[in-house]
Amino acid sequence: MEAIRKIVTVKDNILKVMLPDYFNGKKVELIILSTDEYEAVTPNVQEPKMDYQSLYGSVKFNKSIEEIDKELKALRDEWDRDIS
Repeated sequence: MEAIRKIVTVKDNILKVMLPDYFNGKKVELIILSTDEYEAVTPNVQEPKMDYQSLYGSVKFNKSIEEIDKELKALRDEWDRDIS
């Protein structure tokens, strides 16, 4: 399905839209919405940006790097064990 979205201004209650040649002779569906109403229904909402630097140092490790590596290796090796 080919779709074209255009925002045009109605003048004297007449709407003129030029379509590409590949639409010639085909049935098309025309949906007309007022952009003023559309913008009122869907406001432009921006999501707040996360400051990841504020999280730096918030997690305290009570283990050394070697102990963490040992636990990770044990977790990975679990997958290699025989489950019967």
